[in-house]
Amino acid sequence: MPKWIIPNARTQRISFVLFDRFSNHGFANALEPLRAANTFLGRTAYDWTILTLDGGPVRTSAGVTILPDGLFDGTASGDALILLPSYGYREFATPALSRTLRRVSRRFGALIGLDAGAWLLASAGLLDGYRATIHFDEFDAFSERFPEVNATRARWVDDGDRLTAAGAVTSFEMMMALIARTHGTALTLRIASLFSAPDPSAPGPLAPRGSDRRVAHAVALMEDSVERPLPLPVVAEKVRCSQRDLEVRFARAFGTTPRQVYSHIRLTAAHRLVCETPLSIAEIAGRTGYDDASAFTRAFRRAFGEAPRALRAR
Repeated sequence: MPKWIIPNARTQRISFVLFDRFSNHGFANALEPLRAANTFLGRTAYDWTILTLDGGPVRTSAGVTILPDGLFDGTASGDALILLPSYGYREFATPALSRTLRRVSRRFGALIGLDAGAWLLASAGLLDGYRATIHFDEFDAFSERFPEVNATRARWVDDGDRLTAAGAVTSFEMMMALIARTHGTALTLRIASLFSAPDPSAPGPLAPRGSDRRVAHAVALMEDSVERPLPLPVVAEKVRCSQRDLEVRFARAFGTTPRQVYSHIRLTAAHRLVCETPLSIAEIAGRTGYDDASAFTRAFRRAFGEAPRALRAR
């Protein structure tokens, strides 16, 4: 793996609190990046627990029943507490839940509201003075009901130890940014590739430290030209900046060079082809921009710690 993955051996402990009629789409978009991070890192970097208000099953908005791990009773602790209410969320904003949230707030490194989760956090006074967002349909009511919150129209908001996302797709983007914060952007590039992140031009997993459109455009060009890699001066010209400016922007967004990001995108595509197709190593090399299969194998081994044939033999 590239050196710009941040070494971090500690397991992050995350508690999800699910409410009846929650969005399974939003839940999956928050959970699956964590699962993928564990897979790519080869260890349990993220450990999660599913909780409900009564410890019993909850049903998604589509009627699917989810069995939790336990009861959200104020004894939980960890690195992040994630609240996911969707339909009928206001009925959950009770004084009892607010007391429980305030009680546990100091035992979590971050409090996160997905979909309508910001409403429950705000009701407990846990977003006072923070920037926050909520599902777009509820934004006006949210900003009027909680004037002490700096309501922000955004896809998702990271205000330190308070994070909020406005919907299912934005939950994916926000979780990718959290993973990048802990483990680096090289890992989120692999995860984005796994899930075929649909819009790299939008602020999201491919540019977690900002929304630099030139960087996002350059990454999109790189992803579209894996088989025939573009020279970096051409990439810079296409995004309307100098090569030096592009290098500065990539250093700010990813902590590394455009060349390293481009190489990682190509090798990640190669890794997927090795694992998921019967193509020969020579053909995979050609499809990811390598004229020389031996050079491809050396680059693959440096990136993933083993040769493509060894990986395929496992």
